Amino acid sequence: MNKRIVAAVLGAAALALPAAAGAHGGGKGHEKKADKVATHQSKGKHGAKKVTFVFKGTFTAPGTVNVLAGNSHVRKGGFVGQEVEFDFAGAKVVVADTNADGKRDVTDVKDGDLVLVQARMARKTKHVEPVVSEMPSETDESSDAIAARKLVDKTNKPSKDGEDESETPEAPEAA
Repeated sequence: MNKRIVAAVLGAAALALPAAAGAHGGGKGHEKKADKVATHQSKGKHGAKKVTFVFKGTFTAPGTVNVLAGNSHVRKGGFVGQEVEFDFAGAKVVVADTNADGKRDVTDVKDGDLVLVQARMARKTKHVEPVVSEMPSETDESSDAIAARKLVDKTNKPSKDGEDESETPEAPEAA
């Protein structure tokens, strides 16, 4: 046989072996990754994507805000012009200590104060009117309140140095 033909056959065989071995091992790895992606998506681990809704309005009652404006999520959800009930239990409250009890909490926010409320909710959440039943029942205590993350009182802002604006330190007398 011709030496060139033998060399060509051996060269072709040498090139074909790694390609065949790589195709078998590589295909298996890709199948594993595809299975993981399919499993992750089917479990619904994360559910609907959550976004921050920024509500701007007036504080009307304990936990209720009359929404006057907001970011695009608030506007598209139909919250503007509605009274929305919030749960401020776990919210960060930024307000001056107006009742002088030494704590800054929701009790410092007064009716009619301009407020900004941030809440994390599922994307494309729409405003739903609260259902008012004629017969109050004991099982109807499920609150439709939105869990707020942050409440900022724009009317009674705390000063930057940590003291309230209403509390002005006395000036030292000149001697």
